[in-house]
Amino acid sequence: MMLSAVRIWILISTLLVSAGWVLSAIYQLNRAGYTVVFLLAAVAGFGLWRRSRPAVGTVKASWHRVWRRFRRRAPLLFLVLVLLSLASGLLYAGLNWDANAYRLPRVLHWLGAGQWHWIRTADIRMNVTGCGFEWLSAPLLLFTGTDRFLFLINWTTYLLLPGLVFSIFTRLQVRPRVAWWWMWFFSSGWCFALQAGSIANDSFSAIYILAAVDLALRARETKRVTDLWLSLLAAALVTGTKQSNIPLVALWLAAAWPALRLLRSRPVAGAGMACLGLLVSIVPVTIANLYYTGTCLPLEFPGIGNFKLDPFWGIIGNAISLPAQNLLPPFYSLLPPFYIHWNDLGAKIRLALLHSPIGGHFSSFENFLLLTHAHGITEENSGIGLGICILLLIAIVEAWRHRDAGGTAAPNRWLWWLRVIPWGLLLIFMATNGSYQNARQLAPYYAFLLPVFLVRPGQVFVARERLWQRLGQAVMALTAVMLITSVDRPLFPVQRLFGWLNAKYPGSAIIMDGYMDYLYSYFRSLEAHRNFLRRNVPPDEPILGYYTTSTGVDEIALWQPLNGRRVVRILPEDPPERLRQQGIHFVVIDGLALQEKNESARLWLETHHAQLTNVFPPVAQLDLDQGYCQLYLVYLTDPEQ
Repeated sequence: MMLSAVRIWILISTLLVSAGWVLSAIYQLNRAGYTVVFLLAAVAGFGLWRRSRPAVGTVKASWHRVWRRFRRRAPLLFLVLVLLSLASGLLYAGLNWDANAYRLPRVLHWLGAGQWHWIRTADIRMNVTGCGFEWLSAPLLLFTGTDRFLFLINWTTYLLLPGLVFSIFTRLQVRPRVAWWWMWFFSSGWCFALQAGSIANDSFSAIYILAAVDLALRARETKRVTDLWLSLLAAALVTGTKQSNIPLVALWLAAAWPALRLLRSRPVAGAGMACLGLLVSIVPVTIANLYYTGTCLPLEFPGIGNFKLDPFWGIIGNAISLPAQNLLPPFYSLLPPFYIHWNDLGAKIRLALLHSPIGGHFSSFENFLLLTHAHGITEENSGIGLGICILLLIAIVEAWRHRDAGGTAAPNRWLWWLRVIPWGLLLIFMATNGSYQNARQLAPYYAFLLPVFLVRPGQVFVARERLWQRLGQAVMALTAVMLITSVDRPLFPVQRLFGWLNAKYPGSAIIMDGYMDYLYSYFRSLEAHRNFLRRNVPPDEPILGYYTTSTGVDEIALWQPLNGRRVVRILPEDPPERLRQQGIHFVVIDGLALQEKNESARLWLETHHAQLTNVFPPVAQLDLDQGYCQLYLVYLTDPEQ
């Protein structure tokens, strides 16, 4: 049942990604184009279903096994995580910073133009990064008119995670009992659970590479070329999501190598699948990057960072930052001195490094050693998590102590390489990725790093230990608590509770000076921005200007109602005449962009002959020369009047 769901998800993903590129090529990226695609897919899907539909009794038996499984504590805890993530996704709009800054806006630009195109913007990420998640979200935005259901992409893939982890582990010679426990514990990793109800695009791509390797290993056993084709498509999809996933293709190739001879059985169809794989992979984006920038991936992002690392020092730097990111304690933000002192210490270390002979080697990292986030562990800064790291460390130590407790698996050099290769790919990741909080970008790699430890004979003894099982279940329960108390999507009445605590215990160390209210302010601030724009931007204005750089998290609100207007990004060097030629009357100015360019609001208004209409947040006395508001709404007047 799990395998059928995985195959269906790969086919749906392939359909949506390829449809995005094909419809763009014929200028039909709209409802009519997608309707034709879905009708053709429905006809083809119905034909395939009639040929391979399972017996009714088989389906009933599968569902019976699924429900019976959730009577045990570990699967039940996973079900709790699934339901909590579903609730958080339904209750809150997407709050992910990167998604709001460039990933969703670029989808709206494509839909507004009826095709993919190179967007004129100061944020180069809107053009040069992988867009697999975006092509999955495009039809949802187009047909629903809202971004509230985009979290279902992550939530759906989260359901598939435990089964795929179990299948991969057992195929890599991890004992079934050990794999069974770890399939649940691993799925409670923070980067997976916290992103399950979000619109982030880090963890959902783990399903693609897990499925790619699993189906490649199955193809070797079943001798079915269709499994190999699906494996190829899944491997292509994982690269199309993020460029940091590209090294994982080497792992897929190693897994699929013994089965590649199956391609000779149907060479024409195999060539077609290879072309389809290229279409849904990172290849189209890479070609566009080469055409517009001259490089495969421009690594110097203005206003964002320079990620051109020296490979050796990239490994050294990430050997420090990646473990530190994964070992951050939960709820550290409840102790303000912790993250303040840690970041102060990191600043001192960075300053010392810059004045040392090796300091220049770490300058290419984005905010090297700035590990903590004032809002605590969130979907944007979480790796696999402290709980899983501790659980794995205990399992390794205990397995070594009981290394003679169980028999060893039959030696298999090929499977041994499949367990070792991921660690080599980890070094490649570390040598090339110097971005801030890259522990979450490592999400597709984590599952493949464990089998080299879990295959040890003593792990069978560890899996039987009741205390270790209880510890793993406690780790899952902790993840559930983190979902409930998440600062992005809290599942408890935040304002009512802290209002009562402030009244009941005034001057408390935790809630003093509104600190707890500040922790939970981000989701309210985003909603406040959207409400301000919804109330003040004229609803019948067909085109809006948006002046921003790399901080434009409010653009998606400007497109409301979706499919009803267009938004044009305004660059700092754009002359006023260009704005009027495009038919722009109202412009929303990002205060952070003005601050970044060291430009006053008054100067912008005078240069563009604009009149200030409103600001957010509202202030009694607005200083247009010094202070900066978060948002300015201005009206372009006629310079001749």
